[in-house]
Amino acid sequence: MLIYKLLSMSFASFFRHRALLLSCCALWCGRADAHTLPDRNVRQDSTRVVALLDSAYRMLNRDNDMAAGYVRKAMQVARHCGFTKGIISSDIVYTDVLISQGRYREAYKVASATVELSRKLGNERYLARAYTARGATGIMLGHFQMAANNLLDAAAIIDRKGTPLQVQQSLNLLSIIFTELKDKHKSLGYALKAEKLGLTNRHPGTDLMTLMQLARGRALNGQAALADRLFEKLLVKAKQLKDTLNTTYTYIYWAELAIGQKKYRRALELYTMAHQEAVRTGYPDFLIYANGGLAHVWFGLRDLDKASDYLQQGIDHARRAGSENMLRELLLLGAQVREQQHKLVEALAFRKEYEALNSKLLNLDLQQNIHRLEAVFQNSVKEREIADQKLLIANNQLKINRQNNYIVLAVLLACTLGVSTLLVYLWYRNKQKITEKNLFLLEKEKEVQILKAMISGEETERSRLAKDLHDGVGGLLSATKMHLSVLGNDTGPTSVQQHLSHTVAMLDSASNEIRMIAHNLAPDLLVKLGLAKALSAYFSKLQNPGFRINYLKIGTVPRMEANFELLLYRTVQELIHNVIKHARCEEALVQLSFHEDVLSITVEDNGPGFRGAQEGHGLSSLRARIAAVNGYMEIESSGTGGTTVFTEFDITPYIIRTYDTHYYRHS
Repeated sequence: MLIYKLLSMSFASFFRHRALLLSCCALWCGRADAHTLPDRNVRQDSTRVVALLDSAYRMLNRDNDMAAGYVRKAMQVARHCGFTKGIISSDIVYTDVLISQGRYREAYKVASATVELSRKLGNERYLARAYTARGATGIMLGHFQMAANNLLDAAAIIDRKGTPLQVQQSLNLLSIIFTELKDKHKSLGYALKAEKLGLTNRHPGTDLMTLMQLARGRALNGQAALADRLFEKLLVKAKQLKDTLNTTYTYIYWAELAIGQKKYRRALELYTMAHQEAVRTGYPDFLIYANGGLAHVWFGLRDLDKASDYLQQGIDHARRAGSENMLRELLLLGAQVREQQHKLVEALAFRKEYEALNSKLLNLDLQQNIHRLEAVFQNSVKEREIADQKLLIANNQLKINRQNNYIVLAVLLACTLGVSTLLVYLWYRNKQKITEKNLFLLEKEKEVQILKAMISGEETERSRLAKDLHDGVGGLLSATKMHLSVLGNDTGPTSVQQHLSHTVAMLDSASNEIRMIAHNLAPDLLVKLGLAKALSAYFSKLQNPGFRINYLKIGTVPRMEANFELLLYRTVQELIHNVIKHARCEEALVQLSFHEDVLSITVEDNGPGFRGAQEGHGLSSLRARIAAVNGYMEIESSGTGGTTVFTEFDITPYIIRTYDTHYYRHS
């Protein structure tokens, strides 16, 4: 039931790299419509796709109709560009929107189409997301076996290629599906694995889901007291995070535990709070479970009229959303309520509809099991063939060994075996020592290279500073000195005044030159206003009729440690300097993007590009400095259509959570 909340979180990690998506989108569209679409329009369309998907994600669960509108616009632009990954991303977000709106059948159709499109694309990461989306719709529809198959397929891919956080989210999903299937061992087992990963990931939203699944797993395994404590802890954390969705889920699952313990009054209190949130938010899933839960509680308390009222509301919401599993449970409860009310005709109608729906769901599960068993059978056939081949090889080898044993004398064999064993042991031990030594040397060599790169960058900056002082300030001061010496020989007032004015002008120029050099060493705007505004001011100074810089900022960039901000500023300066010096272009695009503690910087030009050329000393030094702060840099150039440099930094260790003016004043 909490599946679409977790699904939203898994999709959120996708937008962490939306700057890279923008670069890919621009390159893809450029190849598709190189003869019909100008470069500037391509960049505008790419930016629009990313912005629309980001807006849709932000509006999710706030205004789902508006979120759906953003997704449809993004899909239209992506199709116009011919960008398949953009289409898949739009479909996946649209699936989440449809689930939030309670349109489960439509969500299943969109997710199934996305799976087929991802298969054609051949990209396993997108295929894993598509499997996850279809598995989520399966849970909402009550097709649990189909959902389990899709989530297991997704988990197999994520286990190979996903990040630890994505693996934890995948384990949460598997725990959810096996909880719904009442498999108590797998439900708790996957939750415990997710909890272990959460100790290192430390992602509040994902850890909240893991805690919820731990509570449900404990409850399913009959550990009611421990489950009570976990639910109590979960409710406190959800309220601290102001997470309405997880707060409501906690009420519902905790109430289910209370019903299992026959604590109907406690269950009534929890379901009432869940019902209030369901009415306030209007979420279909909440309305189904809250009304159904209240019907169950009042039935247990023998108040059949109230049970009947809430039951009918729950059935209506389940029919509209297409939640067949919950509808099946409510129909069975409805038959029991009508029997107690002595309305046997209505009870029989509920019972018949229940039996028909139950048969349908069992048949769907049976079909999914048959498909899964068929796949397992095919794999077992291949494994048996491989085993037969290995057995044949082993038999042939055994025959050869027996022939050799007949030739060689027993004593000689024993001596040879002893000597061979000793030699192998010594060789292995020596090889192990050499390997360890080589690894140690490689690590030291890497450290030396990084230090050299950092020293080289500092030396380059010193050389540039020396050149600026010598060529600019030094020349002006020398000329000023010459004019001052001439003043001693001048006797006419007019000549003295002219030389004096000229000398003052040259001193002003020298002062401005020194001010510019000092600004480049430690920009005041960087210290006072931060990276984003400092870059904006820097780009404004570089603008001229022959060269223009388009600056795009996505997200609010937080303040960071002064040294780290200066490193980022210098990185952008060096990349722009390379564009001006080597690209021979008229326009450049700089994008600064921040999302979930990840800062991405993309610099793109419309110059001729390069192909097959090796990186120069400057780029190698820059790459090493970025690596020294655990950053990442990627360069793409087709040789015919410009160059793109993408850098990404995890700025978590450098963010200043509380702004400290004293720190920036003295740093």
